[in-house]
Amino acid sequence: MKSRSIGMAVLSAAFALFVAASTPSWASDKVPMKNGPVMTAKEAKALIVTARTPKEHLKLAKLASYFNQQAVQFEADAKDHDEMVEAYRKVPTTRAEKAPGGVGTIEHCEFLAKSDREMAEALREMAAAHEEMAKEAAK
Repeated sequence: MKSRSIGMAVLSAAFALFVAASTPSWASDKVPMKNGPVMTAKEAKALIVTARTPKEHLKLAKLASYFNQQAVQFEADAKDHDEMVEAYRKVPTTRAEKAPGGVGTIEHCEFLAKSDREMAEALREMAAAHEEMAKEAAK
Protein backbone atom coordinates (compact mmCIF):
# COMPACT_ATOMS: atom_id res chain seq x y z
CA MET A 1 0.00 0.00 0.00
CA LYS A 2 2.87 2.34 0.85
CA SER A 3 4.51 1.76 -2.54
CA ARG A 4 1.21 2.60 -4.25
CA SER A 5 1.09 5.96 -2.40
CA ILE A 6 4.66 6.70 -3.41
CA GLY A 7 3.86 5.74 -7.00
CA MET A 8 0.84 8.06 -7.02
CA ALA A 9 2.94 10.89 -5.58
CA VAL A 10 5.60 10.40 -8.25
CA LEU A 11 2.94 10.25 -10.96
CA SER A 12 1.28 13.42 -9.63
CA ALA A 13 4.61 15.24 -9.50
CA ALA A 14 5.44 14.16 -13.06
CA PHE A 15 2.04 15.33 -14.27
CA ALA A 16 2.45 18.71 -12.53
CA LEU A 17 5.88 19.12 -14.09
CA PHE A 18 4.48 18.25 -17.53
CA VAL A 19 1.66 20.79 -17.17
CA ALA A 20 4.05 23.50 -16.00
CA ALA A 21 6.50 22.81 -18.83
CA SER A 22 3.81 22.74 -21.49
CA THR A 23 2.12 25.99 -20.51
CA PRO A 24 2.21 28.06 -23.69
CA SER A 25 4.11 31.31 -23.80
CA TRP A 26 0.92 33.23 -24.57
CA ALA A 27 -0.53 32.18 -21.22
CA SER A 28 1.48 34.99 -19.68
CA ASP A 29 -0.31 38.32 -19.54
CA LYS A 30 2.84 40.30 -20.34
CA VAL A 31 3.97 40.99 -23.87
CA PRO A 32 7.46 42.42 -24.35
CA MET A 33 7.50 45.57 -26.41
CA LYS A 34 10.40 46.46 -28.69
CA ASN A 35 10.79 50.10 -27.69
CA GLY A 36 9.37 50.41 -24.24
CA PRO A 37 8.21 48.74 -21.09
CA VAL A 38 6.05 45.67 -20.96
CA MET A 39 2.33 46.35 -21.26
CA THR A 40 -0.09 43.87 -19.81
CA ALA A 41 -3.49 43.03 -21.26
CA LYS A 42 -4.95 44.70 -18.17
CA GLU A 43 -3.11 47.94 -18.99
CA ALA A 44 -4.27 47.74 -22.60
CA LYS A 45 -7.89 47.36 -21.47
CA ALA A 46 -7.47 50.30 -19.10
CA LEU A 47 -6.21 52.50 -21.96
CA ILE A 48 -9.22 51.55 -24.06
CA VAL A 49 -11.71 52.25 -21.29
CA THR A 50 -10.21 55.46 -19.90
CA ALA A 51 -9.31 57.43 -23.04
CA ARG A 52 -11.70 60.38 -23.00
CA THR A 53 -9.70 63.53 -23.68
CA PRO A 54 -7.42 64.26 -26.66
CA LYS A 55 -4.40 63.97 -24.34
CA GLU A 56 -5.56 60.53 -23.17
CA HIS A 57 -6.16 59.46 -26.76
CA LEU A 58 -2.49 60.16 -27.52
CA LYS A 59 -1.78 57.10 -25.37
CA LEU A 60 -3.53 55.05 -28.04
CA ALA A 61 -0.25 55.06 -29.96
CA LYS A 62 1.15 52.99 -27.11
CA LEU A 63 -1.83 50.69 -27.47
CA ALA A 64 -1.09 50.38 -31.19
CA SER A 65 2.42 49.24 -30.26
CA TYR A 66 0.88 46.64 -27.97
CA PHE A 67 -1.32 45.31 -30.79
CA ASN A 68 1.65 45.24 -33.18
CA GLN A 69 3.68 43.27 -30.64
CA GLN A 70 0.80 40.82 -30.23
CA ALA A 71 0.71 40.44 -34.04
CA VAL A 72 4.43 39.65 -34.06
CA GLN A 73 3.81 36.85 -31.55
CA PHE A 74 0.97 35.38 -33.62
CA GLU A 75 3.14 35.53 -36.76
CA ALA A 76 5.90 33.67 -34.90
CA ASP A 77 3.38 31.06 -33.77
CA ALA A 78 2.18 30.64 -37.37
CA LYS A 79 5.77 30.09 -38.49
CA ASP A 80 6.25 27.49 -35.74
CA HIS A 81 3.15 25.64 -36.94
CA ASP A 82 4.38 25.80 -40.55
CA GLU A 83 7.62 24.17 -39.39
CA MET A 84 5.62 21.47 -37.58
CA VAL A 85 3.68 20.78 -40.77
CA GLU A 86 6.95 20.22 -42.61
CA ALA A 87 8.24 17.96 -39.83
CA TYR A 88 5.05 15.87 -39.92
CA ARG A 89 5.33 15.57 -43.71
CA LYS A 90 8.89 14.23 -43.38
CA VAL A 91 7.93 11.71 -40.70
CA PRO A 92 4.30 10.68 -41.23
CA THR A 93 2.45 9.20 -38.28
CA THR A 94 -0.59 6.99 -38.02
CA ARG A 95 -2.16 9.60 -35.76
CA ALA A 96 -3.75 11.38 -38.73
CA GLU A 97 -5.46 8.15 -39.76
CA LYS A 98 -6.77 7.52 -36.26
CA ALA A 99 -7.81 11.09 -35.47
CA PRO A 100 -8.02 13.27 -38.61
CA GLY A 101 -7.45 16.90 -37.72
CA GLY A 102 -6.42 15.97 -34.19
CA VAL A 103 -3.44 17.25 -32.23
CA GLY A 104 -0.20 16.17 -33.85
CA THR A 105 -1.54 16.09 -37.38
CA ILE A 106 -0.74 18.14 -40.45
CA GLU A 107 -4.32 19.40 -40.67
CA HIS A 108 -4.25 20.56 -37.04
CA CYS A 109 -1.02 22.53 -37.54
CA GLU A 110 -2.24 24.00 -40.83
CA PHE A 111 -5.44 25.15 -39.12
CA LEU A 112 -3.49 26.77 -36.27
CA ALA A 113 -1.04 28.47 -38.67
CA LYS A 114 -3.96 29.91 -40.66
CA SER A 115 -5.74 31.04 -37.49
CA ASP A 116 -2.55 32.66 -36.16
CA ARG A 117 -2.08 34.56 -39.44
CA GLU A 118 -5.69 35.77 -39.40
CA MET A 119 -5.30 36.93 -35.80
CA ALA A 120 -2.05 38.74 -36.65
CA GLU A 121 -3.78 40.49 -39.55
CA ALA A 122 -6.67 41.57 -37.31
CA LEU A 123 -4.23 42.87 -34.70
CA ARG A 124 -2.33 44.86 -37.34
CA GLU A 125 -5.64 46.42 -38.44
CA MET A 126 -6.43 47.31 -34.81
CA ALA A 127 -2.97 48.84 -34.42
CA ALA A 128 -3.45 50.95 -37.54
CA ALA A 129 -6.85 52.13 -36.31
CA HIS A 130 -5.42 53.12 -32.94
CA GLU A 131 -2.48 54.90 -34.57
CA GLU A 132 -4.99 56.88 -36.63
CA MET A 133 -7.00 57.73 -33.49
CA ALA A 134 -3.84 58.97 -31.80
CA LYS A 135 -3.00 61.15 -34.85
CA GLU A 136 -6.52 62.61 -34.84
CA ALA A 137 -6.25 63.35 -31.13
CA ALA A 138 -2.94 65.14 -31.67
CA LYS A 139 -4.53 67.66 -34.07
